Amino acid sequence: MPPPTHHFKKYLATMLVIGVFLCVHEWWTAPNGRTTVVRFFDVAQGDSAFITGPHGQQVLIDGGPDLSALEQLGHAMPFFDRTIDILILTHPHLDHVAGFPEILRRYHVGRVIITAAAYENGRYEEFLHLVGAQKIPIVIADPNRDLDLGDGLTLDILWPPPMYFGKTIKRIHDSCIVFKLVFGKNSILFTGDAEESVEEELLSEHIDLHADILKVGHHGSKTSSSSGFLLAVNPALSIISVGAQNSYGLPSPVILNRFHHFSLPFRTTMSGAITVRMEGEEWGVKQ
Repeated sequence: MPPPTHHFKKYLATMLVIGVFLCVHEWWTAPNGRTTVVRFFDVAQGDSAFITGPHGQQVLIDGGPDLSALEQLGHAMPFFDRTIDILILTHPHLDHVAGFPEILRRYHVGRVIITAAAYENGRYEEFLHLVGAQKIPIVIADPNRDLDLGDGLTLDILWPPPMYFGKTIKRIHDSCIVFKLVFGKNSILFTGDAEESVEEELLSEHIDLHADILKVGHHGSKTSSSSGFLLAVNPALSIISVGAQNSYGLPSPVILNRFHHFSLPFRTTMSGAITVRMEGEEWGVKQ
């Protein structure tokens, strides 16, 4: 028996709204040969971001503190797609590596980029064991070896030097991978949990740090985002990956005041994932 007319009209209106939403979402996220889409996943107090290139190139940066990144991958990737080209682990702290072991069990990964610094962390050791067992090629981060992913999409590695390979270091953040994603005239600087000591090294080497978007270091902690570094990057937008009402009090009021002082707009992932669509000449963002 057909539904009453007023209910049927309401049903059609609802379906129309859903259809429009799905079309807009598809336009924003699907590779079309001309755009790169970067999703900053909402993983609470941790880091995870996913790059989809113009022809479907896929790069996952960090795995978050739990299985949230795995869940959001399911929404970001086509249903039957079980292949990720590159995993990048910026450093082996739990809030960046926790999701990787299960992701490696669910997806075929083409290669892994790490610093290979020695660090005692059960989930990190599990991750390395799975990489070895699956014979996934390992690329040691090296500023002299940038990665050309094709279609004008490049990962420009800025830090660290390969000296950290196999070494135990006192401050693991000093070995954090920092790189710039470049697509045409658009760029995003990913800093992981790099702190002021790394920022000072990059500044002293007179590296071109300017980027349209900055993924803020160490979740907006006052140990990162020095004034000189922010001035050198001079981003049009900064993104802070942070958990709502986290026990660390992040992002730090000191850092937020610094952003306001330099008139640098920012968004946080505590209120949902952030998606950046890069066209090569211009970019847009939605949350």
